[in-house]
Amino acid sequence: MRDVQERLCYLLRGTAEGMRQSGAPGEAALQMERLAGQVEQPCEVAVVGRVKAGKSTFINALLGAEDELAKVGATETTATINYFRYGIPDPARPVRCYWRSGQTEDVSRDFLDRLQGNDLETLRRAEGIHHLEYRLPNRFLEQAVLVDTPGLGAVVDTHQDRTAEYMNLYNQLRHRHDLETQELDSRADAVIYLTDAVARVTDRDFLDDFGQVTRGRSRARNAIGVLARIDQQPEILSRRHDLAAKIARQLEQSLNTVLPVSGGLQFALNRLLAREKAGLNRLVAAFSRVPAETAEALLASEELYLVKRCLLSAEEREQLLDDKIPWTVFTTIVRRVVAARLSTERLEEELTELAGFRPLRDALDRHFFQRAAYLRCFRIVNDARAVLDNIRFRELPKARSREREDQTRRDRFLAFIRGTGKGGAVAQELEEFVNRTHEASRRSERLESDLRRWSGEFDRLFHDLEEHNADFEVLQLLEQQSELFTGAELDELRPLFGLYGLENEKRLPSGQRTLSEIARFQQRWHRVALEQRNNLRTQIAERAVVRLGLIVEAIHAPR
Repeated sequence: MRDVQERLCYLLRGTAEGMRQSGAPGEAALQMERLAGQVEQPCEVAVVGRVKAGKSTFINALLGAEDELAKVGATETTATINYFRYGIPDPARPVRCYWRSGQTEDVSRDFLDRLQGNDLETLRRAEGIHHLEYRLPNRFLEQAVLVDTPGLGAVVDTHQDRTAEYMNLYNQLRHRHDLETQELDSRADAVIYLTDAVARVTDRDFLDDFGQVTRGRSRARNAIGVLARIDQQPEILSRRHDLAAKIARQLEQSLNTVLPVSGGLQFALNRLLAREKAGLNRLVAAFSRVPAETAEALLASEELYLVKRCLLSAEEREQLLDDKIPWTVFTTIVRRVVAARLSTERLEEELTELAGFRPLRDALDRHFFQRAAYLRCFRIVNDARAVLDNIRFRELPKARSREREDQTRRDRFLAFIRGTGKGGAVAQELEEFVNRTHEASRRSERLESDLRRWSGEFDRLFHDLEEHNADFEVLQLLEQQSELFTGAELDELRPLFGLYGLENEKRLPSGQRTLSEIARFQQRWHRVALEQRNNLRTQIAERAVVRLGLIVEAIHAPR
Protein backbone atom coordinates (compact mmCIF):
# COMPACT_ATOMS: atom_id res chain seq x y z
CA MET A 1 0.00 0.00 0.00
CA ARG A 2 2.86 2.33 0.79
CA ASP A 3 4.12 2.02 -2.79
CA VAL A 4 0.72 3.06 -4.16
CA GLN A 5 0.57 6.09 -1.86
CA GLU A 6 4.07 7.22 -2.82
CA ARG A 7 3.30 6.72 -6.52
CA LEU A 8 0.10 8.75 -6.24
CA CYS A 9 1.76 11.60 -4.30
CA TYR A 10 4.59 11.78 -6.85
CA LEU A 11 2.10 11.82 -9.73
CA LEU A 12 -0.12 14.52 -8.18
CA ARG A 13 2.76 16.84 -7.30
CA GLY A 14 4.47 16.27 -10.66
CA THR A 15 1.21 17.03 -12.46
CA ALA A 16 0.74 20.22 -10.42
CA GLU A 17 4.20 21.44 -11.40
CA GLY A 18 3.62 20.49 -15.05
CA MET A 19 0.33 22.40 -15.04
CA ARG A 20 2.09 25.60 -13.99
CA GLN A 21 4.62 25.22 -16.77
CA SER A 22 2.10 24.37 -19.49
CA GLY A 23 -0.32 27.17 -18.72
CA ALA A 24 -3.18 25.21 -17.12
CA PRO A 25 -5.55 27.24 -14.95
CA GLY A 26 -3.84 28.13 -11.68
CA GLU A 27 -6.59 26.63 -9.55
CA ALA A 28 -6.04 23.21 -11.16
CA ALA A 29 -2.45 22.99 -9.87
CA LEU A 30 -3.63 23.96 -6.38
CA GLN A 31 -6.33 21.29 -6.53
CA MET A 32 -3.73 18.65 -7.38
CA GLU A 33 -1.53 19.75 -4.47
CA ARG A 34 -4.48 19.64 -2.08
CA LEU A 35 -5.26 16.10 -3.26
CA ALA A 36 -1.62 15.11 -2.66
CA GLY A 37 -2.01 16.32 0.93
CA GLN A 38 -4.95 13.94 1.42
CA VAL A 39 -3.17 10.75 0.30
CA GLU A 40 -1.61 9.94 3.66
CA GLN A 41 -4.34 11.29 5.89
CA PRO A 42 -4.83 9.08 8.93
CA CYS A 43 -7.80 6.73 9.17
CA GLU A 44 -10.59 7.45 11.62
CA VAL A 45 -11.23 4.96 14.42
CA ALA A 46 -14.25 5.48 16.69
CA VAL A 47 -14.58 3.80 20.08
CA VAL A 48 -18.15 3.10 21.19
CA GLY A 49 -19.25 1.57 24.48
CA ARG A 50 -21.53 1.87 27.46
CA VAL A 51 -20.73 4.20 30.37
CA LYS A 52 -18.05 2.75 32.69
CA ALA A 53 -17.20 -0.07 30.26
CA GLY A 54 -13.52 0.87 30.58
CA LYS A 55 -13.50 3.05 27.45
CA SER A 56 -11.03 5.66 28.73
CA THR A 57 -8.68 3.02 30.14
CA PHE A 58 -8.89 1.21 26.80
CA ILE A 59 -7.93 4.37 24.87
CA ASN A 60 -4.99 5.10 27.17
CA ALA A 61 -3.77 1.53 26.67
CA LEU A 62 -4.26 1.55 22.89
CA LEU A 63 -2.20 4.73 22.64
CA GLY A 64 0.59 3.14 24.68
CA ALA A 65 0.29 5.83 27.34
CA GLU A 66 1.94 5.55 30.74
CA ASP A 67 -0.08 8.52 32.02
CA GLU A 68 -3.77 9.23 31.60
CA LEU A 69 -4.55 10.90 28.28
CA ALA A 70 -8.27 10.17 28.23
CA LYS A 71 -9.98 10.95 31.51
CA VAL A 72 -10.53 7.97 33.80
CA GLY A 73 -12.81 8.08 36.79
CA ALA A 74 -16.12 7.27 38.39
CA THR A 75 -17.89 9.81 36.17
CA GLU A 76 -17.45 10.37 32.46
CA THR A 77 -16.45 13.54 30.64
CA THR A 78 -20.04 14.52 30.31
CA ALA A 79 -21.08 15.58 26.87
CA THR A 80 -18.15 15.65 24.51
CA ILE A 81 -16.75 13.66 21.66
CA ASN A 82 -12.97 13.56 22.09
CA TYR A 83 -10.60 13.40 19.12
CA PHE A 84 -7.00 12.25 19.53
CA ARG A 85 -4.77 13.44 16.67
CA TYR A 86 -1.05 13.45 16.02
CA GLY A 87 0.67 16.68 17.02
CA ILE A 88 2.71 18.53 19.62
CA PRO A 89 0.52 20.02 22.37
CA ASP A 90 1.07 23.15 24.45
CA PRO A 91 1.74 21.71 27.94
CA ALA A 92 -0.19 24.54 29.59
CA ARG A 93 -3.21 24.19 27.30
CA PRO A 94 -2.98 20.69 25.79
CA VAL A 95 -6.55 20.37 24.50
CA ARG A 96 -8.39 22.33 21.81
CA CYS A 97 -12.07 22.96 22.43
CA TYR A 98 -14.34 23.33 19.40
CA TRP A 99 -17.43 25.26 20.44
CA ARG A 100 -20.74 24.80 18.70
CA SER A 101 -20.60 28.51 17.85
CA GLY A 102 -17.69 27.77 15.49
CA GLN A 103 -15.00 29.26 17.71
CA THR A 104 -11.98 27.28 18.95
CA GLU A 105 -10.02 27.67 22.17
CA ASP A 106 -7.00 25.91 23.64
CA VAL A 107 -7.91 24.88 27.18
CA SER A 108 -6.14 23.62 30.31
CA ARG A 109 -6.53 20.42 32.31
CA ASP A 110 -8.55 22.41 34.84
CA PHE A 111 -11.12 23.04 32.11
CA LEU A 112 -11.37 19.28 31.51
CA ASP A 113 -11.76 18.60 35.22
CA ARG A 114 -14.75 20.93 35.27
CA LEU A 115 -16.42 18.71 32.64
CA GLN A 116 -16.38 15.76 35.03
CA GLY A 117 -19.68 15.03 36.72
CA ASN A 118 -23.38 15.20 36.03
CA ASP A 119 -24.61 18.31 37.83
CA LEU A 120 -26.58 21.11 36.23
CA GLU A 121 -23.63 23.50 35.95
CA THR A 122 -21.55 20.86 34.15
CA LEU A 123 -24.38 20.24 31.70
CA ARG A 124 -24.65 23.96 30.97
CA ARG A 125 -20.92 24.16 30.27
CA ALA A 126 -20.89 21.04 28.10
CA GLU A 127 -23.94 21.96 26.04
CA GLY A 128 -21.97 24.53 24.04
CA ILE A 129 -19.08 22.17 23.16
CA HIS A 130 -19.02 20.36 19.83
CA HIS A 131 -15.89 18.30 20.53
CA LEU A 132 -12.49 18.32 22.21
CA GLU A 133 -9.24 17.61 20.37
CA TYR A 134 -6.14 16.17 22.00
CA ARG A 135 -2.88 16.47 20.03
CA LEU A 136 -0.23 13.93 20.98
CA PRO A 137 3.15 12.88 19.51
CA ASN A 138 1.99 9.28 19.44
CA ARG A 139 2.99 6.67 16.83
CA PHE A 140 -0.47 5.12 16.62
CA LEU A 141 -1.92 8.55 15.81
CA GLU A 142 0.38 8.91 12.81
CA GLN A 143 -1.91 6.48 10.99
CA ALA A 144 -5.22 6.93 12.83
CA VAL A 145 -7.38 9.62 14.40
CA LEU A 146 -8.95 8.06 17.49
CA VAL A 147 -12.44 9.24 18.39
CA ASP A 148 -13.74 8.68 21.92
CA THR A 149 -17.53 8.83 21.72
CA PRO A 150 -19.76 9.59 24.73
CA GLY A 151 -20.70 6.41 26.53
CA LEU A 152 -24.08 4.98 25.64
CA GLY A 153 -26.45 5.89 28.45
CA ALA A 154 -24.11 8.77 29.25
CA VAL A 155 -24.66 12.29 30.52
CA VAL A 156 -26.59 12.05 33.78
CA ASP A 157 -28.29 9.90 36.32
CA THR A 158 -32.00 10.59 35.97
CA HIS A 159 -32.40 10.30 39.74
CA GLN A 160 -30.57 13.61 40.07
CA ASP A 161 -32.18 17.05 40.27
CA ARG A 162 -35.30 16.98 38.06
CA THR A 163 -35.71 20.70 37.39
CA ALA A 164 -37.07 21.61 33.96
CA GLU A 165 -33.74 23.08 32.81
CA TYR A 166 -31.83 20.04 34.01
CA MET A 167 -34.07 17.55 32.22
CA ASN A 168 -34.19 19.70 29.08
CA LEU A 169 -30.39 19.78 28.88
CA TYR A 170 -30.24 16.07 29.66
CA ASN A 171 -32.58 15.21 26.79
CA GLN A 172 -30.79 17.54 24.35
CA LEU A 173 -27.37 16.09 25.12
CA ARG A 174 -28.50 12.47 25.01
CA HIS A 175 -30.21 13.03 21.64
CA ARG A 176 -27.08 14.74 20.32
CA HIS A 177 -24.91 11.88 21.56
CA ASP A 178 -27.01 9.33 19.71
CA LEU A 179 -26.95 11.31 16.45
CA GLU A 180 -23.20 12.00 16.59
CA THR A 181 -22.36 8.40 17.48
CA GLN A 182 -24.56 7.14 14.65
CA GLU A 183 -22.78 9.47 12.21
CA LEU A 184 -19.40 8.20 13.38
CA ASP A 185 -20.57 4.58 13.03
CA SER A 186 -21.24 5.12 9.34
CA ARG A 187 -18.29 7.43 8.58
CA ALA A 188 -15.36 5.92 10.47
CA ASP A 189 -12.89 3.60 8.76
CA ALA A 190 -13.12 1.36 11.83
CA VAL A 191 -15.47 1.26 14.81
CA ILE A 192 -14.44 -0.52 17.99
CA TYR A 193 -17.44 -1.66 20.04
CA LEU A 194 -16.54 -2.29 23.67
CA THR A 195 -18.49 -4.49 26.02
CA ASP A 196 -17.58 -4.87 29.67
CA ALA A 197 -16.47 -8.32 30.87
CA VAL A 198 -17.11 -7.49 34.53
CA ALA A 199 -19.93 -9.56 36.08
CA ARG A 200 -20.65 -11.23 32.72
CA VAL A 201 -20.00 -14.93 32.60
CA THR A 202 -22.29 -16.49 30.00
CA ASP A 203 -22.02 -16.12 26.24
CA ARG A 204 -25.58 -14.82 26.17
CA ASP A 205 -24.63 -11.94 28.49
CA PHE A 206 -21.99 -10.81 26.02
CA LEU A 207 -24.23 -11.23 23.00
CA ASP A 208 -26.96 -9.17 24.65
CA ASP A 209 -24.46 -6.48 25.62
CA PHE A 210 -23.03 -6.25 22.09
CA GLY A 211 -26.59 -5.97 20.79
CA GLN A 212 -27.23 -2.99 23.05
CA VAL A 213 -23.89 -1.33 22.24
CA THR A 214 -24.12 -1.72 18.44
CA ARG A 215 -27.88 -1.01 18.31
CA GLY A 216 -28.15 -2.92 15.05
CA ARG A 217 -25.96 -0.38 13.20
CA SER A 218 -22.74 -2.36 13.17
CA ARG A 219 -21.42 -3.87 9.92
CA ALA A 220 -18.58 -6.38 9.67
CA ARG A 221 -16.77 -4.39 6.99
CA ASN A 222 -15.74 -1.68 9.50
CA ALA A 223 -16.48 -3.01 13.00
CA ILE A 224 -14.47 -4.86 15.65
CA GLY A 225 -15.92 -6.16 18.91
CA VAL A 226 -13.79 -5.97 22.04
CA LEU A 227 -14.33 -7.83 25.31
CA ALA A 228 -12.90 -5.24 27.69
CA ARG A 229 -11.52 -5.63 31.23
CA ILE A 230 -11.06 -9.39 30.93
CA ASP A 231 -8.61 -9.30 33.87
CA GLN A 232 -11.44 -8.64 36.32
CA GLN A 233 -12.88 -12.16 36.06
CA PRO A 234 -10.44 -15.13 36.34
CA GLU A 235 -12.96 -17.38 34.60
CA ILE A 236 -13.25 -15.00 31.64
CA LEU A 237 -9.48 -14.47 31.52
CA SER A 238 -8.85 -18.20 31.26
CA ARG A 239 -11.37 -18.79 28.42
CA ARG A 240 -11.05 -15.39 26.71
CA HIS A 241 -10.04 -16.69 23.26
CA ASP A 242 -12.71 -19.39 23.08
CA LEU A 243 -15.35 -16.93 24.28
CA ALA A 244 -14.31 -14.27 21.74
CA ALA A 245 -14.26 -16.79 18.87
CA LYS A 246 -17.72 -18.11 19.75
CA ILE A 247 -19.20 -14.61 19.90
CA ALA A 248 -17.48 -13.66 16.63
CA ARG A 249 -19.11 -16.63 14.88
CA GLN A 250 -22.54 -15.65 16.15
CA LEU A 251 -22.10 -11.96 15.26
CA GLU A 252 -20.22 -12.37 11.97
CA GLN A 253 -22.75 -10.17 10.13
CA SER A 254 -22.16 -7.31 12.58
CA LEU A 255 -18.52 -7.63 13.65
CA ASN A 256 -15.41 -8.35 11.61
CA THR A 257 -13.85 -10.07 14.60
CA VAL A 258 -14.10 -10.12 18.39
CA LEU A 259 -10.98 -9.76 20.52
CA PRO A 260 -10.41 -10.00 24.29
CA VAL A 261 -8.32 -7.22 25.85
CA SER A 262 -7.41 -5.76 29.21
CA GLY A 263 -6.91 -2.02 29.00
CA GLY A 264 -5.91 -1.91 32.65
CA LEU A 265 -3.25 -4.58 32.20
CA GLN A 266 -1.81 -2.90 29.09
CA PHE A 267 -1.83 0.52 30.77
CA ALA A 268 -0.04 -0.97 33.81
CA LEU A 269 2.49 -2.62 31.50
CA ASN A 270 3.11 0.71 29.76
CA ARG A 271 3.94 2.25 33.16
CA LEU A 272 6.07 -0.68 34.33
CA LEU A 273 8.10 -0.67 31.10
CA ALA A 274 8.82 3.07 31.22
CA ARG A 275 12.35 4.23 32.02
CA GLU A 276 14.04 1.06 30.81
CA LYS A 277 11.60 -1.33 32.48
CA ALA A 278 12.43 -0.02 35.95
CA GLY A 279 9.03 -0.83 37.45
CA LEU A 280 8.86 -4.34 36.03
CA ASN A 281 12.42 -5.13 37.13
CA ARG A 282 11.63 -4.00 40.70
CA LEU A 283 8.45 -6.10 40.80
CA VAL A 284 10.20 -9.25 39.56
CA ALA A 285 13.17 -8.80 41.92
CA ALA A 286 10.93 -8.31 44.94
CA PHE A 287 8.25 -10.98 44.47
CA SER A 288 10.51 -13.69 43.11
CA ARG A 289 11.66 -14.02 46.77
CA VAL A 290 8.14 -14.42 48.18
CA PRO A 291 6.69 -17.94 48.61
CA ALA A 292 3.46 -18.60 46.70
CA GLU A 293 1.31 -19.14 49.83
CA THR A 294 2.58 -15.94 51.43
CA ALA A 295 1.99 -13.97 48.22
CA GLU A 296 -1.57 -15.30 47.96
CA ALA A 297 -2.28 -14.20 51.53
CA LEU A 298 -0.83 -10.74 50.79
CA LEU A 299 -2.98 -10.35 47.69
CA ALA A 300 -6.23 -11.27 49.42
CA SER A 301 -6.90 -7.56 49.95
CA GLU A 302 -5.09 -4.26 49.71
CA GLU A 303 -5.32 -3.83 53.49
CA LEU A 304 -3.65 -7.20 54.18
CA TYR A 305 -1.01 -6.49 51.57
CA LEU A 306 0.18 -3.48 53.54
CA VAL A 307 0.06 -4.92 57.06
CA LYS A 308 0.78 -8.66 56.82
CA ARG A 309 4.32 -9.69 57.75
CA CYS A 310 6.56 -11.24 55.08
CA LEU A 311 10.07 -11.10 53.63
CA LEU A 312 9.30 -7.72 52.07
CA SER A 313 8.98 -4.78 54.43
CA ALA A 314 5.72 -2.84 54.50
CA GLU A 315 7.58 0.18 53.13
CA GLU A 316 8.99 -1.84 50.24
CA ARG A 317 5.57 -3.27 49.42
CA GLU A 318 4.00 0.18 49.48
CA GLN A 319 6.65 1.48 47.07
CA LEU A 320 5.79 -1.32 44.65
CA LEU A 321 2.17 -0.17 44.48
CA ASP A 322 1.25 2.40 41.84
CA ASP A 323 -1.84 4.50 42.53
CA LYS A 324 -2.55 4.61 38.77
CA ILE A 325 -2.66 0.79 38.53
CA PRO A 326 -5.92 -0.81 39.79
CA TRP A 327 -5.53 -3.31 42.60
CA THR A 328 -7.02 -6.18 40.55
CA VAL A 329 -4.49 -5.54 37.77
CA PHE A 330 -1.62 -5.36 40.26
CA THR A 331 -2.61 -8.71 41.78
CA THR A 332 -2.87 -10.32 38.33
CA ILE A 333 0.68 -9.25 37.52
CA VAL A 334 2.13 -10.31 40.89
CA ARG A 335 0.45 -13.73 40.70
CA ARG A 336 2.14 -14.30 37.33
CA VAL A 337 5.52 -13.40 38.82
CA VAL A 338 5.08 -15.70 41.83
CA ALA A 339 3.48 -18.66 40.01
CA ALA A 340 6.02 -19.06 37.24
CA ARG A 341 9.08 -17.24 38.62
CA LEU A 342 9.42 -15.58 35.24
CA SER A 343 12.29 -13.40 34.07
CA THR A 344 11.51 -9.77 33.28
CA GLU A 345 11.60 -10.47 29.53
CA ARG A 346 9.38 -13.55 29.77
CA LEU A 347 6.94 -11.75 32.09
CA GLU A 348 6.70 -8.86 29.62
CA GLU A 349 5.86 -11.30 26.81
CA GLU A 350 3.21 -13.05 28.90
CA LEU A 351 1.58 -9.82 30.10
CA THR A 352 1.58 -8.47 26.53
CA GLU A 353 -0.22 -11.62 25.36
CA LEU A 354 -2.74 -11.37 28.21
CA ALA A 355 -3.46 -7.69 27.52
CA GLY A 356 -4.33 -8.53 23.89
CA PHE A 357 -3.51 -5.20 22.25
CA ARG A 358 -0.99 -6.54 19.75
CA PRO A 359 -3.63 -8.64 17.89
CA LEU A 360 -6.00 -5.68 18.06
CA ARG A 361 -3.52 -3.30 16.41
CA ASP A 362 -2.71 -5.97 13.83
CA ALA A 363 -6.41 -6.46 13.05
CA LEU A 364 -6.95 -2.72 12.68
CA ASP A 365 -4.04 -2.46 10.26
CA ARG A 366 -4.84 -5.52 8.12
CA HIS A 367 -8.62 -5.39 8.16
CA PHE A 368 -9.28 -1.67 8.01
CA PHE A 369 -6.35 0.71 7.58
CA GLN A 370 -4.99 -0.90 4.42
CA ARG A 371 -8.41 -1.13 2.80
CA ALA A 372 -9.26 2.45 3.85
CA ALA A 373 -6.00 3.67 2.32
CA TYR A 374 -6.77 1.92 -0.98
CA LEU A 375 -10.28 3.36 -1.06
CA ARG A 376 -9.01 6.85 -0.23
CA CYS A 377 -6.42 6.63 -3.03
CA PHE A 378 -9.15 5.44 -5.41
CA ARG A 379 -11.30 8.45 -4.50
CA ILE A 380 -8.35 10.83 -4.91
CA VAL A 381 -7.45 9.39 -8.32
CA ASN A 382 -11.06 9.90 -9.40
CA ASP A 383 -10.96 13.50 -8.14
CA ALA A 384 -7.71 14.11 -10.03
CA ARG A 385 -9.19 12.68 -13.23
CA ALA A 386 -12.17 15.00 -12.75
CA VAL A 387 -9.76 17.98 -12.58
CA LEU A 388 -8.13 16.85 -15.82
CA ASP A 389 -11.53 16.32 -17.47
CA ASN A 390 -12.53 19.84 -16.44
CA ILE A 391 -9.45 21.22 -18.17
CA ARG A 392 -9.96 19.06 -21.26
CA PHE A 393 -13.67 19.75 -21.73
CA ARG A 394 -14.02 23.28 -20.36
CA GLU A 395 -10.72 25.12 -20.10
CA LEU A 396 -9.02 23.75 -23.21
CA PRO A 397 -11.90 24.75 -25.55
CA LYS A 398 -11.77 28.24 -24.01
CA ALA A 399 -8.03 28.38 -24.61
CA ARG A 400 -8.50 27.31 -28.23
CA SER A 401 -11.19 29.97 -28.69
CA ARG A 402 -8.87 32.64 -27.30
CA GLU A 403 -6.09 31.47 -29.60
CA ARG A 404 -8.40 31.68 -32.61
CA GLU A 405 -9.23 35.24 -31.60
CA ASP A 406 -5.50 35.93 -31.21
CA GLN A 407 -4.89 34.46 -34.68
CA THR A 408 -7.54 36.74 -36.17
CA ARG A 409 -5.99 39.72 -34.38
CA ARG A 410 -2.49 38.72 -35.57
CA ASP A 411 -3.62 38.41 -39.15
CA ARG A 412 -5.23 41.85 -38.89
CA PHE A 413 -2.09 43.41 -37.39
CA LEU A 414 0.16 41.83 -40.04
CA ALA A 415 -2.18 42.95 -42.81
CA PHE A 416 -2.03 46.48 -41.43
CA ILE A 417 1.77 46.46 -41.22
CA ARG A 418 2.12 45.11 -44.73
CA GLY A 419 -0.61 47.40 -46.07
CA THR A 420 1.18 50.57 -45.08
CA GLY A 421 3.47 50.06 -48.08
CA LYS A 422 6.42 50.98 -45.91
CA GLY A 423 9.01 48.30 -45.51
CA GLY A 424 12.30 48.68 -43.82
CA ALA A 425 13.79 47.52 -40.55
CA VAL A 426 11.03 48.97 -38.34
CA ALA A 427 8.23 47.16 -40.19
CA GLN A 428 10.18 43.91 -40.12
CA GLU A 429 10.88 44.27 -36.40
CA LEU A 430 7.20 45.00 -35.71
CA GLU A 431 6.11 41.95 -37.70
CA GLU A 432 8.56 39.72 -35.80
CA PHE A 433 7.27 41.11 -32.51
CA VAL A 434 3.65 40.29 -33.42
CA ASN A 435 4.61 36.74 -34.43
CA ARG A 436 6.59 36.16 -31.21
CA THR A 437 3.71 37.41 -29.06
CA HIS A 438 1.30 35.13 -30.90
CA GLU A 439 3.54 32.05 -30.53
CA ALA A 440 3.93 32.73 -26.78
CA SER A 441 0.18 32.75 -26.36
CA ARG A 442 -0.36 29.41 -28.18
CA ARG A 443 -0.34 27.01 -25.23
CA SER A 444 -3.29 24.79 -26.05
CA GLU A 445 -1.27 22.35 -28.14
CA ARG A 446 1.27 21.77 -25.37
CA LEU A 447 -1.48 21.61 -22.77
CA GLU A 448 -3.41 19.08 -24.83
CA SER A 449 -0.31 16.90 -25.16
CA ASP A 450 0.38 17.11 -21.44
CA LEU A 451 -3.23 16.27 -20.64
CA ARG A 452 -3.00 13.08 -22.68
CA ARG A 453 0.15 12.07 -20.79
CA TRP A 454 -1.22 12.91 -17.33
CA SER A 455 -4.51 11.20 -18.06
CA GLY A 456 -2.73 8.04 -19.15
CA GLU A 457 -0.75 7.92 -15.92
CA PHE A 458 -3.83 8.46 -13.75
CA ASP A 459 -5.81 5.93 -15.80
CA ARG A 460 -3.22 3.24 -15.15
CA LEU A 461 -3.31 3.93 -11.41
CA PHE A 462 -7.12 4.06 -11.52
CA HIS A 463 -7.33 0.56 -13.00
CA ASP A 464 -4.95 -0.79 -10.34
CA LEU A 465 -7.11 0.64 -7.55
CA GLU A 466 -10.43 -0.12 -9.24
CA GLU A 467 -10.12 -3.80 -8.32
CA HIS A 468 -9.99 -2.99 -4.60
CA ASN A 469 -12.94 -0.63 -4.92
CA ALA A 470 -14.95 -3.30 -6.76
CA ASP A 471 -14.26 -5.76 -3.92
CA PHE A 472 -15.45 -3.24 -1.35
CA GLU A 473 -18.66 -2.59 -3.28
CA VAL A 474 -19.35 -6.33 -3.41
CA LEU A 475 -18.77 -6.59 0.35
CA GLN A 476 -21.45 -3.94 0.82
CA LEU A 477 -23.82 -5.88 -1.46
CA LEU A 478 -23.17 -9.05 0.55
CA GLU A 479 -24.15 -7.18 3.70
CA GLN A 480 -27.38 -5.99 2.14
CA GLN A 481 -28.33 -9.21 0.31
CA SER A 482 -26.80 -12.00 2.38
CA GLU A 483 -30.02 -14.03 2.13
CA LEU A 484 -29.16 -14.78 -1.52
CA PHE A 485 -26.26 -16.98 -0.42
CA THR A 486 -25.86 -20.00 1.81
CA GLY A 487 -23.77 -19.81 4.96
CA ALA A 488 -20.99 -21.81 3.28
CA GLU A 489 -20.98 -19.45 0.28
CA LEU A 490 -20.76 -16.39 2.55
CA ASP A 491 -17.87 -18.00 4.41
CA GLU A 492 -16.01 -18.19 1.08
CA LEU A 493 -17.03 -14.82 -0.38
CA ARG A 494 -16.41 -12.51 2.57
CA PRO A 495 -12.70 -13.38 2.91
CA LEU A 496 -12.29 -13.50 -0.88
CA PHE A 497 -13.30 -9.85 -1.17
CA GLY A 498 -10.91 -8.75 1.56
CA LEU A 499 -13.03 -8.63 4.70
CA TYR A 500 -10.26 -10.14 6.82
CA GLY A 501 -7.24 -8.70 5.02
CA LEU A 502 -5.99 -7.96 1.52
CA GLU A 503 -3.24 -10.58 1.38
CA ASN A 504 -3.97 -13.53 -0.90
CA GLU A 505 -3.61 -16.03 1.94
CA LYS A 506 -6.32 -14.16 3.88
CA ARG A 507 -8.68 -14.29 0.90
CA LEU A 508 -8.53 -18.03 0.23
CA PRO A 509 -10.07 -20.85 2.26
CA SER A 510 -7.57 -22.98 4.12
CA GLY A 511 -6.70 -26.01 2.04
CA GLN A 512 -7.32 -24.18 -1.27
CA ARG A 513 -4.01 -22.46 -1.82
CA THR A 514 -2.53 -24.35 -4.81
CA LEU A 515 -3.20 -23.24 -8.37
CA SER A 516 -5.29 -26.33 -9.16
CA GLU A 517 -7.42 -25.77 -6.05
CA ILE A 518 -7.90 -22.11 -6.89
CA ALA A 519 -8.88 -23.09 -10.44
CA ARG A 520 -11.58 -25.45 -9.10
CA PHE A 521 -12.75 -22.70 -6.76
CA GLN A 522 -12.96 -20.31 -9.72
CA GLN A 523 -14.80 -22.81 -11.96
CA ARG A 524 -17.40 -23.39 -9.26
CA TRP A 525 -18.20 -19.67 -9.03
CA HIS A 526 -18.20 -19.46 -12.82
CA ARG A 527 -20.97 -22.08 -12.85
CA VAL A 528 -22.90 -20.04 -10.26
CA ALA A 529 -22.59 -16.97 -12.48
CA LEU A 530 -24.08 -18.93 -15.40
CA GLU A 531 -27.14 -19.98 -13.41
CA GLN A 532 -28.67 -16.50 -13.90
CA ARG A 533 -31.39 -17.05 -11.30
CA ASN A 534 -30.76 -13.66 -9.75
CA ASN A 535 -28.93 -10.72 -11.31
CA LEU A 536 -27.25 -9.70 -8.06
CA ARG A 537 -26.13 -13.23 -7.30
CA THR A 538 -24.73 -13.45 -10.83
CA GLN A 539 -22.92 -10.11 -10.44
CA ILE A 540 -21.24 -11.20 -7.20
CA ALA A 541 -20.30 -14.60 -8.61
CA GLU A 542 -18.73 -12.93 -11.65
CA ARG A 543 -16.72 -10.68 -9.35
CA ALA A 544 -15.54 -13.77 -7.46
CA VAL A 545 -14.28 -15.23 -10.75
CA VAL A 546 -12.39 -11.99 -11.51
CA ARG A 547 -10.83 -11.78 -8.03
CA LEU A 548 -9.68 -15.41 -8.19
CA GLY A 549 -8.16 -14.68 -11.60
CA LEU A 550 -6.24 -11.75 -10.10
CA ILE A 551 -4.97 -14.02 -7.33
CA VAL A 552 -3.71 -16.51 -9.93
CA GLU A 553 -1.98 -13.67 -11.82
CA ALA A 554 -0.31 -12.50 -8.59
CA ILE A 555 0.94 -16.02 -7.88
CA HIS A 556 2.38 -16.28 -11.41
CA ALA A 557 3.88 -12.78 -11.35
CA PRO A 558 7.71 -12.72 -11.33
CA ARG A 559 9.14 -11.91 -7.91
